[in-house]
Amino acid sequence: MGLCLLTGKKGKFVKSHIIPKSLTRPSKAGNKFLQPAAGSTTVRLIKRADSWYDKSIVIREGEDYLSEIDSYAIDELRAQGLLWSSDKLRKPATDLINELTIVNFNEPLKIRKFFLSLLWRAAVSSLPEFVGVTLSKEQIEILRRIIIGEMDDKLSVFPIILIQLTGLGPTHNFVPIKLSFNGWEVYRFYMNGLIAHIHLQNPNLLALMNPVPSDHPTFLGTKQTIVHQVKTENSFQLSNLKKLLRNDVFINEKI
Repeated sequence: MGLCLLTGKKGKFVKSHIIPKSLTRPSKAGNKFLQPAAGSTTVRLIKRADSWYDKSIVIREGEDYLSEIDSYAIDELRAQGLLWSSDKLRKPATDLINELTIVNFNEPLKIRKFFLSLLWRAAVSSLPEFVGVTLSKEQIEILRRIIIGEMDDKLSVFPIILIQLTGLGPTHNFVPIKLSFNGWEVYRFYMNGLIAHIHLQNPNLLALMNPVPSDHPTFLGTKQTIVHQVKTENSFQLSNLKKLLRNDVFINEKI
């Protein structure tokens, strides 16, 4: 029993995945995926059959909020071909390493709420893997109220950029990491071949002199969203995974 961090109500805590379980399953039933070890004094990966979950965040009602958000967003992201588990991956227009594609989400604010909910879960979790995700009490409260519908979402709050890895890669999980681009800080969330850069401030595009408004299609939330596409073999994600593995042979194991 405890106080639900999402609804503020007392009740019995339930298991809640930080990244939805359906996006963190092995590629084949019975196989394992790679995941950074918690509390390790050296950088290493372990094989797991399930991803991170916390039993001290939400009661049943709170988890129902999160499950509804997850279900809609994952179905839409798959339908748009942005996840490795999609029936058909969205292909880039050219063979360049980096490309752009325009995605017309049916309800873009629901997709945005999904990524905001991931940030909230990571920020309030007591799991050691997420100790690096820190927000102020005011920021956490804003996210909580947006998630349960007590507050309208504002695109200027945590602008989000999406990056798709265009080819299938090794099944693995990564905790969110904090990155800095010319002084702009973002939390980088990875799941199933899709990456979300959640900005902690209103960012400028590096190629432009003036700030980009939060309702620009560069950021998730408008009807048309510009999604960055990167070849998986040339991506930071795969490079980082190889660095952790320290051995390209291990990456080709059936996981």
